[in-house]
Amino acid sequence: MALRSRSTALGREACKRAAARHELHALLLATDAGKSAARDSGAGSETRILQSGLDKRELGALVRRNELAALGITDPHLADGLAQYAAPVT
Repeated sequence: MALRSRSTALGREACKRAAARHELHALLLATDAGKSAARDSGAGSETRILQSGLDKRELGALVRRNELAALGITDPHLADGLAQYAAPVT
């Protein structure tokens, strides 16, 4: 549903573009994403950074990709909902 409504940014470059437009409200990271994945995805202090609980292959499979380290959420209401269930990255 989020893919069809264009509420996501798939991958680091798409997340950077969304962040530059101040549209990156949450960032879901794969469990095996590198330590710099949030920074490399353009996440700022206002972006919720959340652990997906999935590795790159599993996160990618959700959106029909081979692997995905970062999935950006551009809809603020969807970001709020995910933040209730996903653990924040510390």
